[in-house]
Amino acid sequence: MSNAQWPTAPQGRDPRQPFGQPPQGRDPRQPFGQQPPTPPSLEDLEPPKRSNRAMVAVLGVVAVIVAIVLGMQFIGGADPQDGASTAPSATAEPSPERTGNFIPFEGNGDGIFEIVGYSWGADRLNVRLRVEVTHGDYAFSVFAFTNETRASYEPVDLRAFSAREGEPFEGNVTFLMPQADATIVLSTPSGRVALNALPIKG
Repeated sequence: MSNAQWPTAPQGRDPRQPFGQPPQGRDPRQPFGQQPPTPPSLEDLEPPKRSNRAMVAVLGVVAVIVAIVLGMQFIGGADPQDGASTAPSATAEPSPERTGNFIPFEGNGDGIFEIVGYSWGADRLNVRLRVEVTHGDYAFSVFAFTNETRASYEPVDLRAFSAREGEPFEGNVTFLMPQADATIVLSTPSGRVALNALPIKG
């Protein structure tokens, strides 16, 4: 085939560009058929407006949390020492045979835990306590801890005791511990579950 038989480039095209020149006025970096981007308007640059519904929802959640906290303080946040005067049980009402240092308990039977009296010696605490149950027959134990250090002490003369309906337990317990503000805890016989506690001044 001679050179005359090869097709020649059409007029107006660069023979070095097989697909020809790109159309005038189009950005060669943009794909075909895509409109050039429009500049953003002032409304697009403004921060999004907050919805009133979202604000009302947030305020509602805050109000519910505040109501729950206040309810817990007025209903369930009573001081254990005041439990005798606020408990609905009739067994918690003060009576002539009680000293006033008592509190109801539940979980290992229901009843009253009372410290009848106590005295301090040389690194020794002697406590007379009383436990009443309203129904059944249950076993208990006690331990003490100092309020500041939280060090706990077990009694040296009483490991476990029981009380039954109509036959409360009353006896003396001795703890070898330094004199300080302390707490006496009534618990299950194993000592793993505390039922309630009463304070003692050092």
